[in-house]
Amino acid sequence: MGRRSLLLLLLAFLTPGASSPVSPSLRAPSSLPWSTRFRSRPTITLKYSIRYIQQKVDHFGFNIDRTFKQRYLIADNYWKEDGGSILFYTGNEGDIIWFCNNTGFMWDIAEEMKAMLVFAEHRYYGESLPFGADSFSDSRHLNFLTTEQALADFAKLIKYLKRTIPGARNQPVIALGGSYGGMLAAWFRMKYPHLVVGALASSAPIWQFNDLVPCDTFMKIVTTDFGRSGPNCSESIRRSWDAISRLAKKGPGLRWLSEALHLCTPLTKWQDVQHLKDWISETWVNLAMVDYPYESNFLQPLPAWPVKVTGRYPFITFNNILLSLHCSHLPPPPFFFFGAFSDFQHQRNSQ
Repeated sequence: MGRRSLLLLLLAFLTPGASSPVSPSLRAPSSLPWSTRFRSRPTITLKYSIRYIQQKVDHFGFNIDRTFKQRYLIADNYWKEDGGSILFYTGNEGDIIWFCNNTGFMWDIAEEMKAMLVFAEHRYYGESLPFGADSFSDSRHLNFLTTEQALADFAKLIKYLKRTIPGARNQPVIALGGSYGGMLAAWFRMKYPHLVVGALASSAPIWQFNDLVPCDTFMKIVTTDFGRSGPNCSESIRRSWDAISRLAKKGPGLRWLSEALHLCTPLTKWQDVQHLKDWISETWVNLAMVDYPYESNFLQPLPAWPVKVTGRYPFITFNNILLSLHCSHLPPPPFFFFGAFSDFQHQRNSQ
């Protein structure tokens, strides 16, 4: 779905019949000269203010009166009291400034939507810690790390903004989020339809639960992504797991793997090998999740279509390392692990 289509979708939320009054100026999108070709995002300075609101640790009980400061960001450069709107980012598992700086779509459409942008930080992340430095030291404190409590935080914040910002009371609010944040955006619309007129849930696995979707569905999608990137790419990754296990069982195998992959901590026991596989697997998954059509710095500095680029370089997919594992001797470790993307980019640029 292109950016223009997404804007049309958002504008559809603001049609008559929604739960909040809508300005007529928002009911017809203007003609936007957006290109259908993907380009690198320009580097721009994002201007926002950092604010805090007192939230209850427990919105649904009566035994705890404790409160904490929830952080949120506001950008109102393009916001108009007359015919404006509020785009509300339902923060997910991370520092909200990190997500704010990597949520380009909201910034792209802010002027057209005359929108105030609000980025709400999820409790227990960033600076929004219900029990401060002790938030993770006691398992009992984690009882309040739930989606229900997080959605209640968002609901209170929206009510507070409409009550305290002149001109915002009757403006429509649209929830936006991606991945887990997209799940929250969708659920927020379901749970609090009187507060948001619509939700845009990007890459949101709202049905990804054991009794609804087979457990291996997500990994099948990741495998398909790499399978399409180049010949034998996914098969090379699949063969790597057994190859690592075979090598780890040899005498100097753990040392060789540690040196070949430039690990910060040497492998010393079999349990370390499983941790290594988990780490590598997570890296492949992350590459698939950020397989954007433009360069980005979301998780690490990556080129456009990083999965496809990865498939073009055999050394990245372990071929140079793992094909040697069928031999009886161990070769020297001159190879670089794909995770060192600075090395990868240097080689790419020099070719």
